[in-house]
Amino acid sequence: MRHTRLLISFIVTGLLFAGLLGAWSTHHQVLHDAHYPQTRTATLLLPGDGGNWLSLRSMTLTLSQPHVATHSLTAHVATNGTVTWDQLAPVRDNNPIIPVLFADNTHPQRESDQLVTVLSQLRTRYHISRVNLVGHSSGGMIALDYLNQATLAPVTVDHLVCIGADFPGQSPLRRDYPQLRVLNLAGVIDNVPNDGEVPVSDAQQLRPLVTGHVASYRLRLVRGHLWQTEHSLLHENGQVDRQIADFIYPPS
Repeated sequence: MRHTRLLISFIVTGLLFAGLLGAWSTHHQVLHDAHYPQTRTATLLLPGDGGNWLSLRSMTLTLSQPHVATHSLTAHVATNGTVTWDQLAPVRDNNPIIPVLFADNTHPQRESDQLVTVLSQLRTRYHISRVNLVGHSSGGMIALDYLNQATLAPVTVDHLVCIGADFPGQSPLRRDYPQLRVLNLAGVIDNVPNDGEVPVSDAQQLRPLVTGHVASYRLRLVRGHLWQTEHSLLHENGQVDRQIADFIYPPS
């Protein structure tokens, strides 16, 4: 009996490993032949609780391809809110991609305060006036909290994408953003309405927080197997990257 359980365990582990390898091998090819309008609007990638460069690396690489977008900058935010910038490519009409890495990465409200500085410096240092915000997990909370800041940075937020995010105790938007389009992506493992951490019902709490204050809101379910739509793997999912690109880079 013990040998049977071990054999089953090895088989299940092997199937999961094969699934992960298959998903990762095709992930970065999903936008290989895609072409999108090129603008100066910057897209900031916001990691979730405890997130770092590894959390954003795969999505950054997938989006940063010719005719899609360019990984131009990385913002490093110290615990005291000081921002340092790594420039990897010119910031111009090339759909700049900007991962934002917070040293204190477990306090969404504090990170949303620090995001004001990031966006303000983007305007003054790099002359960016329009941005998109893409947040995984509590990164979605950071973005929403930013939109409720008493004082905003001198930039316009055109698109907000939340991935596997829930919004416990979150306040509704207090301002109107007539240009802002919102996409809410929630993971569904097989036919279970849950990504392993965030139930779809929790993700749906975003709708009443933004309805009546934004140009549009859309919830989309990302369906797949465990190795495709588990909470921490949603930002490794090519289907997610494609939906983000189609949403934030609409034809002009």
